[in-house]
Amino acid sequence: MEMNLEKRFGFLVADVGRLSGKRFDELARSSLDLTRAQYRALAYLSHYGEVNQASLADLMEVAPISAGRLLDRMEEGGWIARRPNPEDRRERMVRMTDKAGQALDAARRVGDLVAEQALDGLTPAEADQFIGLLQRVRANLSRT
Repeated sequence: MEMNLEKRFGFLVADVGRLSGKRFDELARSSLDLTRAQYRALAYLSHYGEVNQASLADLMEVAPISAGRLLDRMEEGGWIARRPNPEDRRERMVRMTDKAGQALDAARRVGDLVAEQALDGLTPAEADQFIGLLQRVRANLSRT
């Protein structure tokens, strides 16, 4: 049985994610000192504020040990600061530094350029509709 991959939801979504990530990396290479994973961590911290390390790992959908290694490198680079949670010493709280805020602005500009390239040829109304549809699909798949 032949399958047309151009019309398969999973393949299209995976390809778009891979291609947009690749484009982000290409554009960011010359202007940012952050990896895509580090940018994602900072974007979540910017949105949610200070969070514990386990919650950040959940948001990023990575194993806690992987998040810990990523955060170790980010802390060494001065992008984040960690401290023990005064209410539970087993937890470590994570927050962005001022240095990270400046880099996040540059990364957002790169992300905006990737979105502009990805949505090229769509009218503003079509782009808004497309984003809205993606949000609904994400909500559908987020239900447990």
